[in-house]
Amino acid sequence: MKKSKLINKDKSKHSSKREKNLFYSLCDKNHNVIKTKNFKNSLLKSGLKINDNRLYNLFQKLDTYGKEIFFDDFIKIIRSSELLVEKSLCGELALPDFNDFSKNIDKMFDEVSNIKTGELASYIPPLAKVDPEKFGISIVTTDGQVYQRGNFNEDFSIQSICKPFNYCFALEELGLDFVHKHVGQEPSGRKFNDLTLLVRSSQGFQDNLTNIPFNPMINAGAITTVGLINSDETYEKRLNFIKNEFAKLIGWTAKGKFNSKFPRFNKDVAREENFTGFNNMAIGYLLMATGNLPNKKNKPKKKVNQKHDNFDFYIEPSVTEALKLYFSICSLEMTATEVAMAAATLANNGVCPITQDRVLTQKTVRDCLPILQSSGMYDASGSFFQQVGLPAKSGVGGGVLLVVPQLMGICIYSPRLDKQGNSVRGIEMAKRITSKYLIHIFDGTMTSNDRVDPKIPISRWQANSCGEAIWAASNGDIRTLERLASEQKDLSVGNSDMRTPLHLAAAEGQLEVVKFLIKQGIKPVPDRWGGYGYFDAKNNNHKKILTELDKLNINFSMPNHLVDNPEGKTDEVANYDDELTVSELLFAAAGNNIDRVRQLIAKGVPVHAGNFDSRTALHLAAAEGNLEMVKLLINYKHPINVRDRWKSTPLDEAKRENRVSVCNFLKKF
Repeated sequence: MKKSKLINKDKSKHSSKREKNLFYSLCDKNHNVIKTKNFKNSLLKSGLKINDNRLYNLFQKLDTYGKEIFFDDFIKIIRSSELLVEKSLCGELALPDFNDFSKNIDKMFDEVSNIKTGELASYIPPLAKVDPEKFGISIVTTDGQVYQRGNFNEDFSIQSICKPFNYCFALEELGLDFVHKHVGQEPSGRKFNDLTLLVRSSQGFQDNLTNIPFNPMINAGAITTVGLINSDETYEKRLNFIKNEFAKLIGWTAKGKFNSKFPRFNKDVAREENFTGFNNMAIGYLLMATGNLPNKKNKPKKKVNQKHDNFDFYIEPSVTEALKLYFSICSLEMTATEVAMAAATLANNGVCPITQDRVLTQKTVRDCLPILQSSGMYDASGSFFQQVGLPAKSGVGGGVLLVVPQLMGICIYSPRLDKQGNSVRGIEMAKRITSKYLIHIFDGTMTSNDRVDPKIPISRWQANSCGEAIWAASNGDIRTLERLASEQKDLSVGNSDMRTPLHLAAAEGQLEVVKFLIKQGIKPVPDRWGGYGYFDAKNNNHKKILTELDKLNINFSMPNHLVDNPEGKTDEVANYDDELTVSELLFAAAGNNIDRVRQLIAKGVPVHAGNFDSRTALHLAAAEGNLEMVKLLINYKHPINVRDRWKSTPLDEAKRENRVSVCNFLKKF
């Protein structure tokens, strides 16, 4: 019993430190209290929503407090969702730099909104009447962060976007082997409503052939999967079952805490599809003829009609019921946010991000996504996947759904379609997103300093771009540099002071590294002070390196370091073992990224940690003239008189760069 108490005590002590860091990161001048508004805004800025089921109790408690919250109350408030709060305040949600991500998507959205090409789906009259200028996008991460822009809350007809989910529902009920006795797994290369079926050899015998739809994402395959779902039940029960399954996918609950609604059935759209869907009716009878739809086996009695020249014409109910259910599900209406939530559930291995309920098994999701990847964009699926590289599904209602596994679901709504029936703006937005971010499934096979990994904060991405090479160069690690060069990493990229691997190799006397970098075509470039690695080598008497650099015939300029009082007061720089995190802190300070610095504080990173040049966040903030950042760092007890490798203080840096407001502020201390 005593041992158990000791473990609990230690656990409590560890937990208290974490909670104190979280609380501390939200403080302003008074470190004993936080502002209620600041706490709330921090959660919302990270992409979380007030109506998130997981934060419902937390926001209710916040509403009962005044303008300020003390530490003991903070602990009580976060208890209902502490892990989610910690991930948010530490920048560890799926999109840690949500603000930067949102700005980039905003820019893409504004550019794509100017595209006016494409036509409405005129063969379904209600769809031909929608406003062609409608344009909305919603992105939902696996952690429940939500980005929305434009007509994200506009109901639209999901049409073929229902197909991957119907396939999942069939897999959940009947299993992979049974479903694929009736529908294939191959791309068709044909239009979505083509009548051609796949000829498949059964059990390996060429004389035992079957005809089945190519895959569940074309109309023939979709009608088949719908026909398999609860096939013995009535139409009403089957439709209600599917609507309820969609409701689970989009985070709808009986309490209605999240802003999703129960899926809406548009009877007018379904009726019009019935009136004009002769091609789909032909597909339905073809599927029955080839044994792919379950047969009700309830034939009417013989000789019911007693007239000599007449008989009771029989229509197989399995066909009409499958078609009626298919038209009905295609006619469901949702918003871009609701569809994005369903896509995020797929991205989250079948667990709805904001309810945390498992809706689909992991195996069902794994079996669905490859089909979506190969066949989801009609007869443009191959080209789309090569360019965008994500499982996706479009619908002629104007929606495009994309799944980024383990990260997020995306829905773009714009009703103008291209010749393949895909949303023109939807396709363009998808291309732009994967051109900016490393989310293509095969992005692991390529290297790029221009494209950003959205799973990493932007300041850490900047630190990553140069950190390993700089560390290897300063330590003489040729093998690491050779590996980075073979991966086509840019070895000329500098840190927050534009100090490159060549600078550090010269400063540390790493002759072989200098030779290697020059052989790789790396040209010496000036750092923040206009200086070159040549003078680092000269100051440290590395004569052989000077000889190598002299061969380049470059007129190396002297660095302009300002040191007003080299013998003045000197404060200690904090030692922090994680060099990459220190580099990230400096990049965040240089970029005036207040949110990221607070997140690093929440993780327990000392604000006055120094890098290999003894440069601190305050040096960088002062040099860049970021007064708001300077004030924040000093509020978090960053020492004023820290000195870098060249004895410069933050005030020296502000003077050198003529940052008047920062100079005036620092002179007060």
